[in-house]
Amino acid sequence: MIQCITISHGKPLPRKSPIMCIPAARPRFADLLGITLSLTCLVHCLALPLLILLAPALGTWIAMPEWVHAAILMLALPAATFAMRDGWRRHGRVAPAALAAAGVGLLAAGLAAHEGWLPLADPETADRLLTSFGAVTLASAHLLNWRWRHAFRGHLR
Repeated sequence: MIQCITISHGKPLPRKSPIMCIPAARPRFADLLGITLSLTCLVHCLALPLLILLAPALGTWIAMPEWVHAAILMLALPAATFAMRDGWRRHGRVAPAALAAAGVGLLAAGLAAHEGWLPLADPETADRLLTSFGAVTLASAHLLNWRWRHAFRGHLR
C-alpha cells in the first residue's frame, strides 16, 4: 500500500503540488515477521535435533520449553493472516494464502503430534516432520506473497 503525505507550511497548496509517497511498512513487516518465525521454527526443528545427536551431553541444556511450539504457532497465525490479506489486496492471487493456510495447518498438526493429541506410533518424528514441512511451506508462502506484492505495486483492490 502506498501512503502519500502532503507537507505544507500552513498556506493552501496549489492543485499540482509535489506529494511525497512512501510505502506502508506494516505489510512488509508482517511478511518479514512471518519469514523470520518460519525460519526460526525450521532451525528449531532441524538444527536442534542435529545438535542433540552430535552432543548428547548438551541435550538437556539446549532443549526448549514445552510452550515454544504453541507460542510460535500463535505468533505465526496473525502474521500470516495480515500479510496474506494485504498481499491479496495488491495482487489478487490466492496461492500464497492457500500455501500459508497449509503451512499453518502443518504447524498445528506438528503441535498436536508433539502434545500427544494425535494417536501416532512415533509422535516425535511426526512432530519434527510436520513442523519442518509447515515452516518451509509457510516461509515459501510469505516469500511468494512478498514477490507478487512488489511486482504489483500500486494496484489495490
